[in-house]
Amino acid sequence: MEIISKQIREDARSSLKGNWILMVFFTLLYNNLDIIIDFIPSINSDRFSIILTFISTALFIFGYNNIILQITRGNNIKFSIFFSGCKKVLKGFLMNLVIGIYTLLWSILFIIPGIIANIKYSMAYFIWADDPDIGIDEAINESINMTDGHKWEIFKLFFSFIGWFLLLIALGLGIEFIIEYYITDTIFLLNNIGLIIFSIGFIYLEAYFKVSMGVLYNKLIGFKEIEENKFLLDE
Repeated sequence: MEIISKQIREDARSSLKGNWILMVFFTLLYNNLDIIIDFIPSINSDRFSIILTFISTALFIFGYNNIILQITRGNNIKFSIFFSGCKKVLKGFLMNLVIGIYTLLWSILFIIPGIIANIKYSMAYFIWADDPDIGIDEAINESINMTDGHKWEIFKLFFSFIGWFLLLIALGLGIEFIIEYYITDTIFLLNNIGLIIFSIGFIYLEAYFKVSMGVLYNKLIGFKEIEENKFLLDE
């Protein structure tokens, strides 16, 4: 069965109807440390910023992906869900570390193997959110199996968001250029308006992308169930 990027995005927008504010809010919480680092140069240049971001991600990655699944499945969203993974921070940290190392090792070979690795492991966090007791290697292997035969279609879904990202960059840089060369004696807020607009736009884009990935995950689950039922019938 085929994955159609346009349909995935349409389903994501449908899931986000009435939930945009919630999803953007939780995405903002999830990226809170990244945003703070962006606006404080002294922290941004600090070599420990990567470690701090890594820890922050580990704290909330389970709850954030759980929120995404609830939205894509039309369930009621409880604020407490976002913090449900705080007790699983060590597992979140290790999963980030393992997936990061695997992806880096493939990326060392070349860009394309790195992209393929990113696609193969892309469902691991959703799998974990669906089954909190699953092992890290088991979640990764399940993600590899789930995406098998769909890598090109998933890549096309990834790529379909590139245009929006480039537009945000162009808009931010364009505004920064205008402020720098045509406006003098500006206040701090105006000096950073390009970065602010990019950050806000990126939060919305990330929310849209992550929900699209959640929709994709649900669809891949359906494909898996169909394949398993077909296998049982063939027996």
